[in-house]
Amino acid sequence: MQKGTFERAMLKVDEVSRTCDSDPGHSEQVSSLALAVFDALKPLHKYGTDDRQLLEIASRLHDIGWSKTVIKKHHKLSGKMILDLDIPGLGMRDRTVCALVARYHTKGLPSVEKHKKFAELGAKRRDLVEWLAAILRVADALDSNHTSVITKLKLQIGEKTLIVNLETKGDCWDEIRRVRRKEDLLVKKAGRTVVYQC
Repeated sequence: MQKGTFERAMLKVDEVSRTCDSDPGHSEQVSSLALAVFDALKPLHKYGTDDRQLLEIASRLHDIGWSKTVIKKHHKLSGKMILDLDIPGLGMRDRTVCALVARYHTKGLPSVEKHKKFAELGAKRRDLVEWLAAILRVADALDSNHTSVITKLKLQIGEKTLIVNLETKGDCWDEIRRVRRKEDLLVKKAGRTVVYQC
C-alpha cells in the first residue's frame, strides 16, 4: 500500500477500534510488539512493507469480536467483522489475510482440512497468514493482562533458538507463562525454540 493509502486505511482502523474494541490500548500495545517481532524475524520470513501493514491492521483489530460476544469465540467474530469492513486500499484478498490472522490469534491453528477460507488461499498466502498469525499470537500473549508490562522487546535469531529479550516495568512471569501456550506456530514457522529473557 502506498503511504497515503495506508494512512487512510489506518484512519478507518482507528475508527473501528474506537467503536468496537473495549480496550484499544491493548490492541495498540499488541500491534507494537507484533511489529517489533516482524521486523526482527525478516531474515526468516522475508516479507516486506505491504505484509507488515497487514499485520498492523490485523493486530489493531484482533479483538473487535468482543463487541459482539461475551463468550470465548471473539476471535472468529473478529475475523468475520474484518471481512465485512470497507478499509480504504484493502481489497478482498488482503482483507481475507487480515481476517484470518485475527481469527488465528488465539485457540486453533490454521488448518486446510478444517478451515475453508484458509484452504481457499494459495500456498504463498497461506504461508503469509501462518507467519503473521504466529507473530500476533506471541504479541497478544505478551500483553495477556492488558497492562503493557512489557515495554520493549528485542529478538535475536540463533541457529536453533529465538532469544527474546524483554524490557519490563514489573513482573512478567504471567505473560511468559501465557506466551509459552501460544508460541507453537512461531516455533513451527521459525524452526527454532524460543527463549524469553527479562
